[in-house]
Amino acid sequence: MYQELVREGIHPSAKEIIEKEFSKTENSIIGIWANEWYITSAGKRTTPGRSEFKYFLAKPVQHVEEALNISREVIVIMSNYRQFEPRILEAFDTIRCELLEQRYEKICYALISADDSVSDRLKECLTNQEDQIVVPFSYSDFSTNKGNPSFIRNTFQRHFYSRDLFDCSEPLRKDTFFFGRTDIVTTIIEKHKAGSNYGLFGLRKTGKTSIIFDVERKAVSQDYLTVFIDCQDTSFNMRRWNKALYYLCDSISQKTGLSQVNEDAFTEEDASTIFSNVVRDACKSTGKTMLLLFDEIENITFGKSGADHWCNGLDFVYFWQSLRSSYQRSNNAFTFTIFGTNPKCVEQPSILGVDNPIYNAFQPCYIPGFDYSQTREMVRKLGRIMGMKFDEEIYTHLMEDYGGHPFLIRRVCSKVSQINTIRPVTIDRIRYFEAKEKFNLDNVYFEMILDVLKQFYPDEYEMLNLLALEDRESFNYFVTEDPSIVSHLIGYGLIKGVDNRYDFRIDAVKEYLIRKNGGHPALLTRADKWKHLCNQRNELERELRKIVRAIVKVAHKNEAEAKTYVINKVYGKNQKHSAKTYQELFDSRSSDIYLKSLVDLINADWQYFEDYFGKQDVFIANMTILKNEGRFDAHATEPTEEEINAVDNASHYLKKCIDKYKRSME
Repeated sequence: MYQELVREGIHPSAKEIIEKEFSKTENSIIGIWANEWYITSAGKRTTPGRSEFKYFLAKPVQHVEEALNISREVIVIMSNYRQFEPRILEAFDTIRCELLEQRYEKICYALISADDSVSDRLKECLTNQEDQIVVPFSYSDFSTNKGNPSFIRNTFQRHFYSRDLFDCSEPLRKDTFFFGRTDIVTTIIEKHKAGSNYGLFGLRKTGKTSIIFDVERKAVSQDYLTVFIDCQDTSFNMRRWNKALYYLCDSISQKTGLSQVNEDAFTEEDASTIFSNVVRDACKSTGKTMLLLFDEIENITFGKSGADHWCNGLDFVYFWQSLRSSYQRSNNAFTFTIFGTNPKCVEQPSILGVDNPIYNAFQPCYIPGFDYSQTREMVRKLGRIMGMKFDEEIYTHLMEDYGGHPFLIRRVCSKVSQINTIRPVTIDRIRYFEAKEKFNLDNVYFEMILDVLKQFYPDEYEMLNLLALEDRESFNYFVTEDPSIVSHLIGYGLIKGVDNRYDFRIDAVKEYLIRKNGGHPALLTRADKWKHLCNQRNELERELRKIVRAIVKVAHKNEAEAKTYVINKVYGKNQKHSAKTYQELFDSRSSDIYLKSLVDLINADWQYFEDYFGKQDVFIANMTILKNEGRFDAHATEPTEEEINAVDNASHYLKKCIDKYKRSME
C-alpha cells in the first residue's frame, strides 16, 4: 500500500538541502528527476579517497517501478569534476554504510557526472562480474533530453538489459548477488561463538568460498576476527607443517597488527608453542575471538595433496595435532572451520598407523541446494532487473532439473538470457526448455561438478552411473552390502532416497551420465524417439563416410583407381557418377552412397579396416541393427524401449571404432 502512495516530487527536508548545497545546474537536474521519482533525501559527503560528491535518494513511483522492476530507493551520486575519476565509485559504499539494507537497491545505482564521456570511462573501470550496475548520466544529457519524459527510465533499461547478472562464475566477494546462504553463514558464526569447530563440504561450485567471504564481511558487526587460509595457495601448501604454522601466524599478525614473527623460530619442536602464543596475544590485544577459515582443504589432505609431504607423509597429522592442542588450551579464544569438496580429512581414523587428530572432531555438514523459495528469489530478482519475467512454473522446473544447485541454475538462466536478447520478455516453458536443451549439452559443467566423486569416491560414482542407466538391481545390491555408501551421494544432493527407493535430485546430471555412457534420456513421444535415433545415426554415417573415403584411397593406391573401384562397387554398370570427383562421390548432397554402400565398401576391403572395427561378424551384426532398426522414422513406426537400446548399443560400438581411427590419425 505504501508504494502505491508514492508520488513524484521532493521531500521538504531534502528540498531544503538541495537548494542550499547544490548548484543551479544540479537543482535543475534533480527537478527533472523529480518528475518521475520521489526524492527522499540528499546530502554531501567525502569518499575515503578524499573526493567530494553530492547525492540524493530517489524512490520510483508506480509506473517507473513497474517498468524497471525495482521498488527500493536508488542511490544517485553527483560528481561535478570535469574529468571522471574512478575513485568517485567509492561514494556508493560511503552512502550505503549509512543506510538500512532494506531501504536501498543494492544491485544498481546512478552516477551523474560533469564529464560528458562518463559512460565510456565507466566501461573501462567496471570489468568485474560482481560490480553493481552503474547507470551513467552526464550533466549535459539532461539539457539535451529536456523534452523527453522517458529519458531517465530508458537509460536505466538500456543498462539493465545489456548486463547478464546470471553470468557470475567466480566466488562472490560482495553481497550484491549473494543469495540463499544466510542460514549457513549464521550457523558458522554461532558455532564459533559457542567455541565449536565446524566443517562444511560440497560439490564444486556450490558456493563454499562465497560463504567464507560473507562470514568475513559479517565479522565487523558480529565482533570477531577472521583469518582466511587458502590451502591451494602454494605459499602455504608447499611449506612443511611447522612452516605452515608460521604462515598462519604471519597471517594473524598482519590481520591484528602484532609484530612480525621470526620464521626461523618455527622449528619442529617449537612451532606449536609459538602458534599458541601468537593466538593468545592476538585475541588479548584485540579483545576478540578468532575464527580460522581453511578453504580447499584437499590441498593439505593425506592421499590427495599435490605436495608429497602432505599427501604421503605425516605433515597433516603434525599440523592438526598442533591446532587441536592449542584449541583445547585456548579457552575458546579461537576455533577453526574447514571447507572442502569432501570430508575425508575427518572420516579416516588413522594415517600411516597414526591416529588422525581431527577424526570425528565434528560432524561434517554438506552445503544443501537451494530450496524453491531461494531459487525463486534469486532468479526472479536478477531476471526482472534484466527485463526477463519468469513464469512461476519455471522455478519448479529449475528445481527438478538442477536440484537447487545455484551455479547450474545461474548458468542455465544465463543461457536463457543469451537466447532472449529482445527485452522485456516473459520466459515461458517453451523459451526455458529451448535454453535448457542447449545448456545441458555442454558437458564441462557436469564433469567439473562430478570430478570430486571420480577422485575420492569411485564406488559412489559407479553407483551413480548404475542409477542413471536404470540398473537398480546392481545399485540396490551395493546399498544392501554397505548402506553407508550412499551417504555421500545424498549429502552432496545428487540423489534422494525414501524407504530404500532412490532417485536423482539433479535430473540434468542424470541426463549427462546417460549421454556419457552411450544411453539416452527419457524419450516420451514418438517424435522424440525418431529424433534420437535419426540424430545419432546421421552423425555416425557422416563420420563413417570420411573414414571410408580415406581408407579406400589408401587401399587402392591413388585417387583415380579408388574412384573407379567405388563406382564399380556401388553402381556396377551404371556409370552416371563417373564425371564426379572422388571427393564428390562421398558427398551426401551429390551422390547416393549411404550407410548400406559404406558397409559394402568396408566388407570388401576388410583387411584395411579390421584394426579399427575388430571382428568382422561383430561389425556386420551392429551395422545390420543400424541399417534396419535404426530406420523406424522412415516407416513411421514407433520403436520399443528394447529396440532403442539395441540401436544405442550399436551406435556406441561404432562410435568407439570411429574414435579409435581418429586417435590413430593424431
